[in-house]
Amino acid sequence: MKILVLSQYWYPENGVPQRRWAWLSKILVEAGHEVLVVAPPPHYARKIPIKKWVAKQGFRSSKSVEKGLSGESVIRCGFFPASNSITQRILNQASVALSMGLMQLNPRGPVRKFRPELVIGTVPALPTSVLTQVVANLHGAPYIIDLRDAWPDLLQESRNWNEATGRKTVRERVLSRGPLQVLTSLTGRAMNSALRKSGGVISTSERLERYLADSFSRNGKGPQPELTTVRNVFPPLSRIERISPREPETGELNVLYAGTLGRAQKLDNALKAMKIAQDSGLNIKLKLVGDGATWYALREEARELGIEAEFYPRGAADQLAEFYAWADTALVHLTDWDALKRAIPSKTYELMELGIHISGVLNGEAGALIEELDAGHVVAPEDPEALAQLWIDLARNRKLLEVSESGKKWVEEERSFTAPGNMIGILERVHKNWRRSQ
Repeated sequence: MKILVLSQYWYPENGVPQRRWAWLSKILVEAGHEVLVVAPPPHYARKIPIKKWVAKQGFRSSKSVEKGLSGESVIRCGFFPASNSITQRILNQASVALSMGLMQLNPRGPVRKFRPELVIGTVPALPTSVLTQVVANLHGAPYIIDLRDAWPDLLQESRNWNEATGRKTVRERVLSRGPLQVLTSLTGRAMNSALRKSGGVISTSERLERYLADSFSRNGKGPQPELTTVRNVFPPLSRIERISPREPETGELNVLYAGTLGRAQKLDNALKAMKIAQDSGLNIKLKLVGDGATWYALREEARELGIEAEFYPRGAADQLAEFYAWADTALVHLTDWDALKRAIPSKTYELMELGIHISGVLNGEAGALIEELDAGHVVAPEDPEALAQLWIDLARNRKLLEVSESGKKWVEEERSFTAPGNMIGILERVHKNWRRSQ
C-alpha cells in the first residue's frame, strides 16, 4: 500500500514524535508498504533568526526526495521559525500546514505522482488533523489520525498553559482575553470534526481509546472510525545497560527528572517538594535534564526557594546513561489537568525497561501502569507534601526502591508484538472499509 504521512516533526530531530514515527515507519516499510513523508526540515531544537530564515528561503518547499532513517522517502516543506512562545508556535504550525497543503496542488510534484492509497496525519501539531482530511479528500483516499496526546481536550486548559512559565508577556495577556479562546474553540471543533470523519484514530493509551469510542458513539452518526492503541514503546536511540540502585547511606536520595520542562508538567511542584524534604532533614539532590518553556522560570523558583536543584540542557540520548546511574529514583511528572489522565509520558516506558524506580506524580492510566507493574510509587499531582513524604520514605527504607521485572517484560511485549500488530491491523481495516464504501 502507498501511504502518505503528514508530520510536523521528523528525524533527525530526536523528540518523542520523531522517535515514535521513525519506529512506526520501520514497521510499515518492513510490512511491505511504501511510505512517503511530508515534513519540515529540522528546526524545533534550535532558534533560527528571522533574517537567516529569509536568507535561506526556509519558507520554500524542497523539490528533492531524501531517504529516511527507516526506509521511508521524505520531502521537506517550508516553515516559519518556532520558539517557546505560544503565539510563534501557532504561526509555525500554521505555516508548515499551509506549505504541506500547497505541495499537494502541484500536478507535477512528487506527492501527486505518488498517488497515495492512505493518508496518515500525526498530531501534534494541531493543524495537521484538518489538513490530513483535506489532503485525503484531494487524493481520493481514506485517512487516519495518529493522536499522540489527549487532543483536542487539552485545548480546554489553554487558560492554564502559561501558569508555569512565569510572568506573561503583554502580547500573551492581550491575546488571552478573547482571541486565544476563539482560536482554541475553532481549533477544537475542527479537530473533532476531522477525527469523527476519519477512517481511523490511533491513540497512545487505552483510556484515550475508550474515551474516543464513547465520544464518537454519543455524537456520531453513520460509520464510526476504527480505533486502536499504539503506545510510545519505541526503542531507545542507544542501548543503556540495566541499572541497579546504588547503595548510599540511609537518609539521602538522588532524584532525576529527564524530559520536557513544559507547561503540562508544572515541575514547580517538585521543587516545593524538595524544599519540604530538605527542611525535614533529608539529604536530597535533584537534577532536571531537558528543555522546555518553563526552564528559566524553574531555575528562578529554585533560587527563590533556596534549594540547589541542578539544571542540564537536553543532550544526546546516550549521555543520559550517567544520569541514570546516578539516580535512585526518576521522576515522571504531570499536572492535574483532566485530559492528562488519558496521557502517558513516554519516559515511563523507558524507565520501566531500565528497571529504574519511578516517582510518579500523575493520575489516570500512567499511574495505574506504574503501580500494576510494580515499577515505582505514585502520588497525586499538585501535592508537594505527598511527594516530599514519598521521597523521605524511600530514603529511610531503600528496599522500596526495588522494582520487579514485570515492567521491563511488559514493555518488550508491547514493542515487539502488540504495537506492530495494532498498527498494521488498523491500516488494513481502514483501507478495507474504504474500498467497500466506494
